[in-house]
Parts: sequence; C-alpha cells; structure tokens
Amino acid sequence: MNQLQPNEALSQALRAELVSRVRKASPAHRRKRLRLWLGACTVAGIGLVGGVGAATAGYFVMPGGQEVTSLSKPITGTYAGTATIDLGEPPSEATGVEMKLTCLTPGYLKIGDRGGGLGCTSEDLLRGPSTARGINPLIPGETSITISTGSITRWEITVQYVKQETTEWAINKDGKTYGMENENGAPDLVAVLATNNVRGYVYNTDLEEATGTAAMKTFKSPADALAWQEARGDAPVSIPVYDVDGKTVVGEFVIGGGPPPFEDGQEGKSSSGTQ
Repeated sequence: MNQLQPNEALSQALRAELVSRVRKASPAHRRKRLRLWLGACTVAGIGLVGGVGAATAGYFVMPGGQEVTSLSKPITGTYAGTATIDLGEPPSEATGVEMKLTCLTPGYLKIGDRGGGLGCTSEDLLRGPSTARGINPLIPGETSITISTGSITRWEITVQYVKQETTEWAINKDGKTYGMENENGAPDLVAVLATNNVRGYVYNTDLEEATGTAAMKTFKSPADALAWQEARGDAPVSIPVYDVDGKTVVGEFVIGGGPPPFEDGQEGKSSSGTQ
C-alpha cells in the first residue's frame, strides 16, 4: 500500500500554490474578463501550448496531450432561459461530452449539477459573444444536459459525445522525451510558450529548480518551506527555452515576479504560459 509521506504532501501543496501563482501572473488571466467556470471540464485555448486536438479533424496534438475523437453528430441550438438538451444514448467508447457554450446576452449559465457554468456581462459582450469550450467527463446514466439561467438570457450551445485519450510523449534524437505534463508526470522537455511567443521546451529539471519543486523534495517542515521562500524572494527566474532537440535556444521562460505591464494589443510582449 502506497502512503503519502508528510514531505511529499508538503511538496505537492507547495507546488500547487506555486503553479497557481504562475498562472495568476499570466497576462491571459489579466486580460480575460469573461468569468468562466466549467466544473471538472478540460478547458483549452487560453494562453496554452495546444494539448487538445481532434483526431477526426486531423489537428496536431502535442505529445502527451489529449487526443479527442468525435463519436456523434454535434447538436447545436439557440435558447432563451433554462433548457435541457437531449444527447441520446452515448456510444460505448465515449469518455466525455464536448461542449461549446456561448452567452448571447448578459447573464449566468449554470451547467446541470456539475457545479460549473459561464457568466458574462454587458462589457464582455461589447467584444462579441462570449464563448467557453471544454470537455466534461461522461457521467454514467446521463443522457442530457440542462442549462439553467434567467428567462431573458439568450445563449447557444453545441455538444457531442467524444473519446478522449492521453497521447504518448515523443522522443528526440538524443532519447529525451518531450511534450506536455499530464497525469503520468512530466517529460524531460516540457512544452511552453516563451516570452517571445515562440513555442518550445524547457528542461523539467530547470523548471523544478525555478519553481522550487526540487527544493521542496528536501523540506521536512513548513519552516523549511518558509525559509526557502524568504531566501528565494519575489524576483522572476528565467530559464532557457529550446527547440525539440534540447540544444538550440529559441527563447526564455520567466517564472514568478508577477505580470509585466502591457497595453491591449501588446499581449505578445508579455509573460509566458505552459501546459
């Protein structure tokens, strides 16, 4: 029986906090005013190195990312107020329900009993309809989705059954794995978006040093963690971003220090994001 040791639990908690801080510092979070909650769904497309792809459409899927195969004809509809969408019986291979939900007027759209939803304001809609996409895990026996909202709130939805699978990491000429972090861990080279908007890879060892994950493995108490944080400070840490060969530097990835200032239309000059 595997038992989580105290130092492992502390490491995981601190890593989660650091990752949270890095994500909060991302300019994508600063400039995105749409309030989005999708429960346990997988959300794609917000400042990430693409990890979700549709096999049937022939889209590129980052190694280690999620390959999504459509298993049913998409169901699309436009509604006002609360409505229930009948999905029919799921195919035997289905693992989830892919959903594209769009606010057409201000309001909050609650997605069934999953604890998720989509909210948008008049200000959000000045830039056009606000859309969220994601994949909800398939719930046994569930063949419909109810979207609850106010009687005058208009919205649009497209849903379909899909099969979602985690792809294998790829291997470069030097035998190093590369791709995205997933439920299996991290490859040798982790996919990131550099500060110059070039997609590339950072060594996981460099990433662990920069985020404190390597140091966390040595912590024996919260006091050790606090001491490390104090010594580390708030200064940003930059690590090199490489081409898939793990040798050619194509940019840098900056961790910590908060988001740099930017004006609308200049997001590309700001910080970086991972998946």
